[in-house]
Amino acid sequence: MATLSDTDLTAAEMILSALDSPLRVQIIQRLSDRDHFVHELVRGLGKSQPLVSQHLRVLKQSGIVDSERHGREVIYRLALPQTTDIIGAAATIGRYTRDEGQLAPVITLPNAFRTPDTEGLGQYAHAPAAVVAENAPADALPDPAPQPPTP
Repeated sequence: MATLSDTDLTAAEMILSALDSPLRVQIIQRLSDRDHFVHELVRGLGKSQPLVSQHLRVLKQSGIVDSERHGREVIYRLALPQTTDIIGAAATIGRYTRDEGQLAPVITLPNAFRTPDTEGLGQYAHAPAAVVAENAPADALPDPAPQPPTP
C-alpha cells in the first residue's frame, strides 16, 4: 500500500469512523436504493427521530450523505455511493476466519478506489496475504491438500 498523506489519512479516518455504527450502515444501505425523507428512515429503521437525525448528521459531516430541505421536511441522499463498496468489502472479509488453514477469498478493489499506485496489482487477498494477477484463471493456484496415492 502506498504511503498516504496526512490529508488522505484524515479523510479515510473520517469515512471509516462514520461507518463505525450498525445504524449508520443500515441508513447507507437504505439510501443506496433511493433518496429518503427523515420520517421514512425513522419508520423503516424502527428508531426514534432524534437518534436517526443524530446519525444522519454524522454521515453528513463526513460527506457520505447530503440533504435538501423540501418545505418542513428534509430528504437525504447518498453523496458517496462508493461507501457501499467499502461496506461490501468489509462484509466479505468478515465472513471468513483468519485460520491459517483456511484459504482466503480474493477481493477486487472497485475501480473507484484504484489509484496509479495500485494499478496493475489486480486483486487483493485477505490473510494469508497474496496477490493474484487480474486475469489469472481460477485454478491457477495448486491445491495444497495432499493427493492420495493412485492405485
